[in-house]
Amino acid sequence: MSELNLRLPDEPDLPDSLVDVESERWHAEWLVWMCRQIPSAVAALVVSDEDLSGQFHPKAVWPDSTNHDALMQQATEETLRKKQALLTPLDDGKHHLGSYPVFVEGTLRAVITMLFMIKDQNELEQALKVIEHCSAWLELGLARKQLGSLSAQTQRQKLVVDSIADVLGEPDFEHAALRFVNLMGRHLGAERVVLGFVQHGEVAVHSESDSSGHSKKHELVKLSNQALQEAVDQQESIVWPQPEDMHKVTVAHQKLAEAEGKRALLSIPLVDKELCYGAILFDRSPERPFNDAELLTGEALANFVGAVLEEKRQSDLPLYSHAYRSIEKQLARLIGPGHLTRKVTVFSAVLLLVLFSVLNGSYKVGADAVLEGAELRSIVVPFDGYLQRAEVRAGDSAPERTVLAELDTRELRLQRISWISQQATSKRQYEDALAKQERAQVQISHAQVQRAQAEIDLLDYQISQAIMRAPFDALVVSGDLNQRIGSLVRQGEVLFELAPSERFRLAIYVDEFRINDVASEQQGQLVLAALPDEKFPFVVTRINPMAEVRDGATVYRVEAEINSTSDLLRVGLEGVAQVYVDERLLISIWTRSLSDWLKLQYWRFWG
Repeated sequence: MSELNLRLPDEPDLPDSLVDVESERWHAEWLVWMCRQIPSAVAALVVSDEDLSGQFHPKAVWPDSTNHDALMQQATEETLRKKQALLTPLDDGKHHLGSYPVFVEGTLRAVITMLFMIKDQNELEQALKVIEHCSAWLELGLARKQLGSLSAQTQRQKLVVDSIADVLGEPDFEHAALRFVNLMGRHLGAERVVLGFVQHGEVAVHSESDSSGHSKKHELVKLSNQALQEAVDQQESIVWPQPEDMHKVTVAHQKLAEAEGKRALLSIPLVDKELCYGAILFDRSPERPFNDAELLTGEALANFVGAVLEEKRQSDLPLYSHAYRSIEKQLARLIGPGHLTRKVTVFSAVLLLVLFSVLNGSYKVGADAVLEGAELRSIVVPFDGYLQRAEVRAGDSAPERTVLAELDTRELRLQRISWISQQATSKRQYEDALAKQERAQVQISHAQVQRAQAEIDLLDYQISQAIMRAPFDALVVSGDLNQRIGSLVRQGEVLFELAPSERFRLAIYVDEFRINDVASEQQGQLVLAALPDEKFPFVVTRINPMAEVRDGATVYRVEAEINSTSDLLRVGLEGVAQVYVDERLLISIWTRSLSDWLKLQYWRFWG
């Protein structure tokens, strides 16, 4: 870049103070140095955002007293809004108002505003060149401050990470607390470090650095405790001696400093999620008061390392302390401000609990139920034979006297004919013996005739039983013989099972925990899975005293009579039955299972 003659002939030498960018008067000296190089300068103002917060503040004005503050402030605000240089001639035709933005790494960091009295264009161009040249020093100063701030922040972060690792490396809270105060004392150069925690609203001293030569006198501990309490109450860091721009209550710190012979003190509250759980106090000689950088370092260590230490402290507390703290936190949220949803939910729950404790309801015992026939009739094979036909199968309706099945009787009929022939022969022999008066033969022949008649009667009865009919209006529950036509069936074999089509019996399987609430003659309602919109009334008729296992649960079989003649009912339908017991409080109905379970567990362990 070629060199430009930007300096006026009478430009003063660069002040040595401009090299020290940390000086509080750096901006003022820089502005004076720039204005001295511009003979036409009337007034100047510089605003800057040194901490990158987005808030610009006046840093220097030249001369010290000027009547153009409002004019320059207006031009500065215009440049901040547009982020570009502005040059505006005033109405008098002699003065120009210029505003120049200064960027550091693409971010607007400062604005230089100057009022000129310009005679010609060359003088205006020369003034602008001087401003551009001098603004490089302002940019350099801002960049150095930013770099120094980032470097200090990086070192602070590294310090925090190392300290967290040291605290986490300790086996328990007591050792971690001692390591914490020693680390804090070493990093901030304190001769004594005191750590206290809040217990029931009051701060209690817990740990003190082992590097201090102070004896742990009662009065010193008491004053230290009061200083910690002062920081906790205000929830702000307190420095003693107190800087001029700090306005905080420091009575306890003053007493502690005077008791030790004019000491320098720093108290930092330990805060986690808006909850102040303790504080830490630093003490050293008055020749080395705590500065802003040390305050930032101490607050960073207290906020991050202190939170890790608090987690260790909470993890070492006994179980009842965790329970108490949890209950206390929930009550604070419930009673304190905010948490509207929680309050409305708890209020609604309490209101419902009160209502359920005074209102009565119907107590009903619910259980699975199966619809059965009033009786179950089996149709069995009357004699060994072959199945000739089968007219029905499971699920069919069979009116009374309906033919269900028929056996083949041809062999029986042949036997009947044979016995009729034998009977006729025996009758002839009987008559011949009677004519010849052969008494023995008469007895024999008569016995043979009677035997033949008995066999004929038996065959006639079997032939009449070959056709099996429904004994009443029934529903075939089981039996499908269409695939067995012509096969041999044995006497006593069950062919069909019949149930009355209009008379039913309800089987209710009540859980063992509720069987004592069920009694005979109680009424209820049945809802079937196939007919969820229909309710069928019933009356309990019998309770089987023998328990049985059904679907993995111990139940008792309760029988009931259906008080309905609906055509929709069928044997085998399943549903849910509710037996009405009595009227009682809703809270007792809904907590019955829990109450019984708790009683059983109490008896099991402490009965």
